[in-house]
Amino acid sequence: LTQTTLIFVGTILGVVYVVRQVSWGIKSIKESLESKGIRISDKSVSVKTQKRFDREDYVDATQNG
Repeated sequence: LTQTTLIFVGTILGVVYVVRQVSWGIKSIKESLESKGIRISDKSVSVKTQKRFDREDYVDATQNG
């Protein structure tokens, strides 16, 4: 094998390694956020809360804002 081929193959392997590490990091962050009640998808973000708003909470939030 020539030196050029080795450099080419090494570069490809390096890129594959970096992509896998970034993918693993993103997956880890998403799992961490999900455990805190935050779910992220490609189209939306949802936050799980412990309490439901009733009419009084809604009125308070809209009048103060």
